Amino acid sequence: MPWTHNERKWLRELQHRKGREKHGALLVEGRKAIAEFLASGWRPLLLATTGESLGPDCLSVTARDLREVSSLDTPPDSLAVFAWADLDARPEGKVLVLDRIQDPGNAGTLLRMADWFGAAYVLHTTGTVDFGNPKTVQASMGSLARVPVRYATEAEAIALLQSEGRPIVVADLDGTAPSQINWSPNVALVVSNEGQGPSQAWLDAATSVATIARSAHSRTESLNVATAAAMLLYEAHRGN
Repeated sequence: MPWTHNERKWLRELQHRKGREKHGALLVEGRKAIAEFLASGWRPLLLATTGESLGPDCLSVTARDLREVSSLDTPPDSLAVFAWADLDARPEGKVLVLDRIQDPGNAGTLLRMADWFGAAYVLHTTGTVDFGNPKTVQASMGSLARVPVRYATEAEAIALLQSEGRPIVVADLDGTAPSQINWSPNVALVVSNEGQGPSQAWLDAATSVATIARSAHSRTESLNVATAAAMLLYEAHRGN
């Protein structure tokens, strides 16, 4: 069997936040995502696949072996564990702030957005889902390997952005059309909890509040947070 008792226990622990924090490691599933992490210089602690080798010391396993330790309903053909790496913020660019984003799929998609638009870093605030969550890693499609992340409480996040001289644009339902906002190249865009919206602290700190207009015939309560972020990041990109 490819997994020793200790390895099986380790891999299962990495499916949970406490286990990832305990071991300082990240579980990545899927050949393409693993290739992105390897290409970005992340250090593999374990590589395993049912197919063509992923690199030196890669274990050859069966689909059943992967099902034993996978967190996904339908495991891909490959699995890897990487030592967690903190990436340096990019010298220029915008910041995407995730304010209590709890859905792992949305968080992963937001990481892809930040990667696409070249964010200086993503600011992860207290209450946001762990970026090591397997569903977040999966949804990020490898972008987690490249996007610098900083962690802060709400108060620390606001203080950090203000100390960096960044205008703060908060997405909410009662604000200004994105086309009317002066999108600075170093702007911080705040997208908030899917059900509750931005906190009063973020609204008080905001330079502008951005609202995506909806049709007069619409009865939809709100946009998906990742969809809204994509539209606003595009406006910010156009506005440079």
